[in-house]
Amino acid sequence: MTPAFSIVIPTYQRRASLERVLTALALQEWPPDSLEVLVVSDGGDDGSVEMARALALPFPSRVLEQANQGPAAARNLGVANARHPFVLFLDDDVVPDPRLVAEHAHGHGEAANRVVIGPMLEPPVRLQPWVRWESRRLAEQYRAMEAGEWAPTPWQLYTGNASLRVEWIRRAGGFDTSLLRAEDVELGFRLERLGCEFVFNPRAAGLHHATRSYRSWIGAGYQYGRNDILFGKGEERAAGQFRYRHPLTRALVRWAVRHRRAADRLPALAQPAIRALDGLRLTAVADRACGAVFNLAYWLGVSDEVGSRAAALELVS
Repeated sequence: MTPAFSIVIPTYQRRASLERVLTALALQEWPPDSLEVLVVSDGGDDGSVEMARALALPFPSRVLEQANQGPAAARNLGVANARHPFVLFLDDDVVPDPRLVAEHAHGHGEAANRVVIGPMLEPPVRLQPWVRWESRRLAEQYRAMEAGEWAPTPWQLYTGNASLRVEWIRRAGGFDTSLLRAEDVELGFRLERLGCEFVFNPRAAGLHHATRSYRSWIGAGYQYGRNDILFGKGEERAAGQFRYRHPLTRALVRWAVRHRRAADRLPALAQPAIRALDGLRLTAVADRACGAVFNLAYWLGVSDEVGSRAAALELVS
C-alpha cells in the first residue's frame, strides 16, 4: 500500500520562495491521490495566500491562516489539519528534488516509529557568507551520518525537511510554541522518549535557498545557546563540543565570558569584516570568522541562561 503524505509548509512573507517550492512539488514522482499540501500562512500579507490558492497543482492543497505566532504554532496548525497518516515538514525555502517524497517513504519502510530526516543542500547560487557557513556545517553532519560515523539523533531533527507519522506528533503533544529556536530538536527528544527511531536518507534532498539577516543569524546562535541549557544539555552539548572548537575560538569564548560588555559589541563589529573577506573571495577565512562569531553568540546565550559568569566559565574550563 502506498503511504500517503500531508506536506506541511509554514510560511511568512516569502511569496516568491514559496511559489518556487510549490512549483517544484508539482513535479513529485508520487501518486497525487497519496499526497496533499497544507500551506500555513503565519500572518503574512505579501500575497502568498492568494498565490498559493490560485496555483494549479496536481494534488489537493489547502491554505491555512493564523495570526503571527511563529513556525512552531504554524506547524501545529498544519498537523491538526493533516488528512494523511504521514506528515512531511518542508520549509518555504527548501526546493524539493522530484523524488523527495518517494525517498521519505523509502526511509520509513515497514517501520511505524521512524523519523526520516532529509538533507537541505547548498544551492548553486551565491549565498550570504553566514548562510553559506551554516549550510556547510550542515553538510558536514550529513556526510558523517551517511558515512556511518555517527547515527542521527534528535539534534539533527530539522523540520525544514523531515517526516514521521502524524500519530507520533500528536502523542508527543506537538511543537512547543514557547520556543523561538530549536523547537524541532526539543520535539525530537520527546519523540525519542516515546520510542521513535531517527533515520537519515541522503536521497530525500532539497536545495535550501536560504536568506537571513546577519542580526537574525546572530540571534539564532544566541538562542541555541540558551536552549541547550534549558534542555538540560549544558555538559553534553555546550561543554562537550567546546573542546573540539578551534583554539582561537575557544580563547575568544573564554575572553567573552569574562568581558561581557565588550563581547556584546563584537558580533556587530565583525559583520563588515566578514562581508569584506567574502567580497575578496577569501571564503575560507570568511567561514572561519563566521564560525568564531556564531560560537561567541552561542556562548553569550549559554552564559545568560546559566545565570552567572562563574557557571559559564566552569563549562569552558
